[in-house]
Amino acid sequence: MKNSSKILVIDDDPNTVRLLKKWCENAGKNVIGSLNGREGIQKALEERPDLILLDVMLPDIGGMDVVRALRRDPLTSVIPVFFITVTMGVEQDKGDETVDVDGRLYRIFAKPLHPQKLLSEIRKSINRRLHGNPSPIEGS
Repeated sequence: MKNSSKILVIDDDPNTVRLLKKWCENAGKNVIGSLNGREGIQKALEERPDLILLDVMLPDIGGMDVVRALRRDPLTSVIPVFFITVTMGVEQDKGDETVDVDGRLYRIFAKPLHPQKLLSEIRKSINRRLHGNPSPIEGS
């Protein structure tokens, strides 16, 4: 049975968006892509995805500011967010790294991404949200 979970990918690199879309769709997820922060915020409001994969560095507004905007709106404040970044080396990515945005912790993954690890964390996060079992880490 195909999972109807919806993932929003916000990344300014079209190749990264295509790759994440392929991985997530192969795992049965529906994927929406956005190449900048402002459009990503708008798509989050319109589509209300189950999870957002968000690049830290975007051409218009940074990922941290995207999260702040999402948290201010009741429609998007509960959507889990995973950061993805080139600013953290793969050797530093042990699988449980977080970033603090205004006192809230979010999962962060280094590029190049490891598909099995990322998809596993996406599944866990969506399941926790669906079953009302929140994590102390916002994007988990």
